[in-house]
Amino acid sequence: MALGEFDASWYSQRRIELNKQYGLRENFIERRTPYNHSASAKARLKTLKLGQLVDGTIHGIKSYGVFINIGGYYALLHITAISQQSVEHPQQIFQVGEWVRAIITGIDVEKGRVSLSTSDLEVEPGDMLKDPLRVYEKAEEMAARYHQKVVFKLESE
Repeated sequence: MALGEFDASWYSQRRIELNKQYGLRENFIERRTPYNHSASAKARLKTLKLGQLVDGTIHGIKSYGVFINIGGYYALLHITAISQQSVEHPQQIFQVGEWVRAIITGIDVEKGRVSLSTSDLEVEPGDMLKDPLRVYEKAEEMAARYHQKVVFKLESE
């Protein structure tokens, strides 16, 4: 495979691995109910960490952002956190059902909210708009930089 070519089989294999890891069936969508959102959702939230790199599937697209299923829990990738360059509408970049890699930038256990960012994974501003695969390939390296810069600063305060 040449550099820059799209390898669809990698994404299919990654989805299968994630489904096994989180105990999900193919195309299974967990709906929020008072039961599963209270105790189990808070328990799942407590396993997540600020600066953690997560893989997920796009569940919904709104004008203000993208909802991503990260192992049975829905997190928001706000439009301002997609790229360091301006994005008019998330549908320019994403489609429902598509795989995405992002970093956790905020967790509110009490409100049950997780905020994600792909802009913090960009090597150069606008990479998510031009070449999302490059962003995903460099994600671990950029997440390590994010962790050193942001999370370490928060832990030392």
